[in-house]
Amino acid sequence: MNISNGVVQPRLRDAAVDDLAAIAELESSTFTPLAYPYFALRQLYDIHGADWVVAELDGVLCGYALVAVGRHTAWLLGLAVSASHQGRGLGSSLLDRAVAQCRSSAVDAIFITVRPSNAPATKLYENSGFTWAGHEAQYFGIGEPRDLLVHRIAYDWTATDRRWHKGRGPVDSG
Repeated sequence: MNISNGVVQPRLRDAAVDDLAAIAELESSTFTPLAYPYFALRQLYDIHGADWVVAELDGVLCGYALVAVGRHTAWLLGLAVSASHQGRGLGSSLLDRAVAQCRSSAVDAIFITVRPSNAPATKLYENSGFTWAGHEAQYFGIGEPRDLLVHRIAYDWTATDRRWHKGRGPVDSG
């Protein structure tokens, strides 16, 4: 609870398989007709669920960030906050947690696509360090353009014992 105003704040936590139905419902209400169906979410969860974060309030899921971490890059596959919880900074909190998750996985960059007309989402991502990297007029098919945004992860290589490996950059020694 936020003591200053008496408002209970949602709790961020790692996603669990039991969250998939609520994620699918929020995904559908937010991204129809391009929402991930439940079966796709299930398979994505089996591969990447360890990096997903959800927000819940009184046991009810009210937001999520779906992250797919690869060897050198990550994708933010989806981020949504229920309509009744928007405008409270929850999207920023979920995004910050997703970026921190990617940083701890030592990826070089995080990518996301955004509908060019979705100014609030673009602003959210830009405020979190994402920059415009490109545009594709039919990314999700005819009439579905997307801007590609990227968040470059910069590391302080002097803070750890690292050596340079030709072609790959700094890598762990030993």
